[in-house]
Amino acid sequence: HDGSPPLYYILLHYWMLVFGEGNFAVRALSGAVSVATLPVVWVAGKRLGGRRVAWASLLLLASSPFAINYATTTRMYSLMILWCLLGFLALSRALERPTTQRLVAVGVLSAAILYTHYWGFYLLAVTGMWLLLRAKWPRLQVDDEARAASWSCVKAILFGSLSFAPWAPSFVYQTLHTGTPWSNAAGLGDILTVLSQYAGGGPWGAALALTLFTLVLLGVFAESSEGRHVLLNLNVRRRARPVAFVFMGTLLLAVLGGTIAQSAFVGRYTAVVFPLFILLAGLGATVIADRRVLAVILAWTVACGLIVGVGANLSPRTQAGAVASIINKDASPNDVVIYCPDQLGPAASRLVSVSVQQYTFPRADNPSRIDWVNYEQVIRATNVEQFADQMLSDAAGHDIWLVENPNYPGTENKCSQLLNWISTKRPNSQFWVSDNSSISLENESLIRFPE
Repeated sequence: HDGSPPLYYILLHYWMLVFGEGNFAVRALSGAVSVATLPVVWVAGKRLGGRRVAWASLLLLASSPFAINYATTTRMYSLMILWCLLGFLALSRALERPTTQRLVAVGVLSAAILYTHYWGFYLLAVTGMWLLLRAKWPRLQVDDEARAASWSCVKAILFGSLSFAPWAPSFVYQTLHTGTPWSNAAGLGDILTVLSQYAGGGPWGAALALTLFTLVLLGVFAESSEGRHVLLNLNVRRRARPVAFVFMGTLLLAVLGGTIAQSAFVGRYTAVVFPLFILLAGLGATVIADRRVLAVILAWTVACGLIVGVGANLSPRTQAGAVASIINKDASPNDVVIYCPDQLGPAASRLVSVSVQQYTFPRADNPSRIDWVNYEQVIRATNVEQFADQMLSDAAGHDIWLVENPNYPGTENKCSQLLNWISTKRPNSQFWVSDNSSISLENESLIRFPE
């Protein structure tokens, strides 16, 4: 009933069996993966451009607001970052010498990426395109041995992708029946938002975005000249070509795929290529020959990243805690709590300790999970008046607490309609929590309708 592959959730299941189900324990899986990624990005940077690229890439990743955010989130995005870097290393080694062991590593990591997030298809497809170009395009000037290695890696990716076959029926079902009804379809302009996603918001985020963009620009197009000058060339630097091709190609293919399938282009999905962006920025550091200047630039970038990243993680991401604390304090047993839309349910419901009746709109389900199957169709088919009457009947003799946000895509203003309909039957409503738009992810209102 979700819209994602199973690997991360399987790993999380066994992690929880060992470490427990509390907030810290559950989020710690992403934290552990992120810490394990740091030496990997150093090795990847060293392979791409030497020790200076290695240290620059390590500092940029460790201080990245994007990476810090998903190191503290119970989702698969930190794992995607790790797979991308391991895949980069495995593919680089296989292209040097395509032994069976190295090709198996490429295949295994291809499978791991697909089983972690469906954007892995875009990454593998574009990587395959680059390998085919490397094997076929004379301008890349590779020898016969390199062409043969490219073909071997293409086959390894294809064989690794075949392991996805057992999950294919679930993938098809999710594609047809779940998707991303909580967001708008992808568009070309979404690519322009990627840099802001990586840098975060606010003035420090803007400063970080400008610095990162400059470093990536240098990494792709610039060369150092005589230690004091930087030359920009319209030709992409040789070392940057495959990384830049796969990074931009994956984003463009994701937009095309999202436009066709009417699915979302969401910044967090780009975690599948985010390490390539970091490596390009790290490569840009090699253009700055003066170590003192480079140290100042990296210190500035790290400072901006930490200010944004740490600040964002000290701020609440949801108003669920405030909502649940009021319900626990002031609600009575058998009061009715309604979450509209149901997407507000999981975060708040698990914190509610009083024995209230909890329902979600549109299905009147248990709020601990969201059923995404045919989501928009179910909302369209739900009669708000009938739903409200059912809630009023269940709440006879008890208060109704409505947790709502009318602005979620796909809900067709039905949460506002539900609020208005209940208000006509119970006009003495009381606002206990007001929607706070400054909350980074999940803002909501809490309205009480006394009996």
